[in-house]
Amino acid sequence: MYRSSRPILILAVLCFACSTVAAQGYPTKPVRIVMGFPPGSTPDVVTRILANRMDEDLGRPVIVDNRPGAGGTIAAEAVARAPADGYTLMVDGCSAAGTVYAFVLMNRPPLDPFKDFIPVGRLMRDHWLVAASPALGINSLSELIAIGKSKPNALTYPSPGVGSSQHLQAERFRIRAGFEATHVPYKDSPISDLVAGRMSFVVQSSAALATLIKSGKLKGLAVLSAERMNVLPDVPTTGESGMPDLIYNAGICLYAVGGTSGAVVDRLNGALNKAGRADAVKSRFAELGVEPVQNSPQDAEKFIRELMALVDDLRIRVFGKAR
Repeated sequence: MYRSSRPILILAVLCFACSTVAAQGYPTKPVRIVMGFPPGSTPDVVTRILANRMDEDLGRPVIVDNRPGAGGTIAAEAVARAPADGYTLMVDGCSAAGTVYAFVLMNRPPLDPFKDFIPVGRLMRDHWLVAASPALGINSLSELIAIGKSKPNALTYPSPGVGSSQHLQAERFRIRAGFEATHVPYKDSPISDLVAGRMSFVVQSSAALATLIKSGKLKGLAVLSAERMNVLPDVPTTGESGMPDLIYNAGICLYAVGGTSGAVVDRLNGALNKAGRADAVKSRFAELGVEPVQNSPQDAEKFIRELMALVDDLRIRVFGKAR
């Protein structure tokens, strides 16, 4: 029997119209950005800079809610269970950081970064650094490696959790350099322990380290890029330090709950891009050694998928399995 497709078409049009109307009135209350990183961390600093500008465009407060711990799974679960209305968002690494993989390590069903969440956009493009505590009394990457080889596991390095980007990149450096070190997961920021010498070194984004290196509180040993950073011109690249293949640039991304209206996602993306174009934001980012990114949700998804493939390869090397 022939069935008219007209009712289906009408329903689709009505759904689209409802979505558009909802987006036009969005937001009507504060927007909350949840992150599994502590205050003062790279994602926290960058997100707060942009959030302070996004609320001007959205006309409602944009609140940053830090929920660190358990490799980011606490924050991810809180957001995944939230209504898909655009009022609860998440900031995580563009490789989904270690959050997705942390579920695997805990033998729990992992969340899917493309089903449970929707990429809204990249917040910034960053540079990563190897930095050491001044207490070590070293000035180069080769000196750090020499200590690691002469005193196996004497060196310590922190991260937000097992499988996090900081953990994986430090492991990548350690393995390629050929020394042993002790990983220490932190729920809060490890910076004070690094400055005090209770931790030896860290591999992390310049957004968290540049100011500390410029002030002499940490010693910058190498930047994981092909070129030196303008904000830290005296810090050599990994290539100049004898490790030319040790390069990493990622950044962080903003995600909405899976099922959020495309119109709302586009509205958030527009506010994010507008915030990144502000001169004050560009200036503050330059001080941190990072750059705002102008991109669409589709651009962000493509970048995330490519980066996740690279990180999965690294996870296999470190843990013997990917997601």
